[in-house]
Amino acid sequence: MKTFAIVLLLAFVSFNACKSADKKINGPKGEYVVQAIQGDTVSDKKITLIFDPEKGQVSGKGVCNSYSATYVVSENNIKFSPAMATKMMCPEGTSVEYNFFQALLKASNFSFDKSVLELYNADEELILTAK
Repeated sequence: MKTFAIVLLLAFVSFNACKSADKKINGPKGEYVVQAIQGDTVSDKKITLIFDPEKGQVSGKGVCNSYSATYVVSENNIKFSPAMATKMMCPEGTSVEYNFFQALLKASNFSFDKSVLELYNADEELILTAK
């Protein structure tokens, strides 16, 4: 009985160690600059995504406003919460910033290609590219 309990405990500890290591490796981390949203080039707007996998938070700067949201990663799936953002007046970037926040909400999965992060919607259409 003691042997069974020890084996069960070791299996539990090993499973949890692998699970937490996978979480850290799987998702995006660090800072990215958005290059395109829905195929439209926006690199000149300097929209940033700063991923903190330890907290499950993403933050950065839209066209005019700072924002923060939470996210969850499972394998190559990603889900963002609605972003909380400042409310600065932004006549030159209102539609771009709106499209950016909508892309985060529509994101369903992601991929890495070297230093490029790509977000896809549920139909597997590319909706955001960042470096």
